[in-house]
Amino acid sequence: MLARMPRYFFNLAGQFPARDMVGHACTDDEEAKAHGSFIAHRIGTEKPEMVREENFISVRNEAGKEIFQIALASTTV
Repeated sequence: MLARMPRYFFNLAGQFPARDMVGHACTDDEEAKAHGSFIAHRIGTEKPEMVREENFISVRNEAGKEIFQIALASTTV
């Protein structure tokens, strides 16, 4: 029987907060951190005006506990 993967939530915090109501299944905290980093870089690249100190991705576990904060960043040079 396959074990159920935990669900993590990736909320945009700061200037224009947005709540992740669906979440994303990840194998563990490290995969959730990598997924949060992907989201932070994608937002920062597509909306560079959002890259500010107060804007970040808040990664929360199923219990609602914040486990990471990841600053928005652009991947463009």
